[in-house]
Amino acid sequence: MDKKVNFSIHSTLPALCMVEPTKREGYLIVARDLLQAVEALSTLQNIPPRGCALIAAHALECALKAFLWDKGKEKVIRKVRHNLVALWNMAYKEKTLNIPEVLPDWCKVLSSGHGPIFYFRYQVGEKDAVVHGGQTPALIPMAGELKKLIEMVEHAIKVKLPKIAGALEH
Repeated sequence: MDKKVNFSIHSTLPALCMVEPTKREGYLIVARDLLQAVEALSTLQNIPPRGCALIAAHALECALKAFLWDKGKEKVIRKVRHNLVALWNMAYKEKTLNIPEVLPDWCKVLSSGHGPIFYFRYQVGEKDAVVHGGQTPALIPMAGELKKLIEMVEHAIKVKLPKIAGALEH
């Protein structure tokens, strides 16, 4: 004979809330998310490397902006926009991020395709000349170096982003 048992549990849960990320956290979230795509794309065979390089350049931009935002450089960040060379130089001058003074080759190549003419995005170069996708760095080593840089930024600004539904894990 089956006995039915009824019971109830009373518990108070903390209120749920969603907090909007700060600008530096937002930049870092984007850098980390894009890094996952760069890591995946960099290992694929027979794909055009331009897409991976475009994503890597934007991830680099966001990582550097997260670091610089943390250092109070909001106005300058807005002024230099997508200029990876200027962002790198500004980050180096802060002396708290262990990066070389001179951009590594992979960053130089990303910078040449990322802006200000945006070869990775568009087919039009200076004076409206049609250009090919441009040079890209070797993808696998670039992905590894980008990951190291993003980890350095995370450590330098001491941001602990929550891991939500696997979206931020890497």
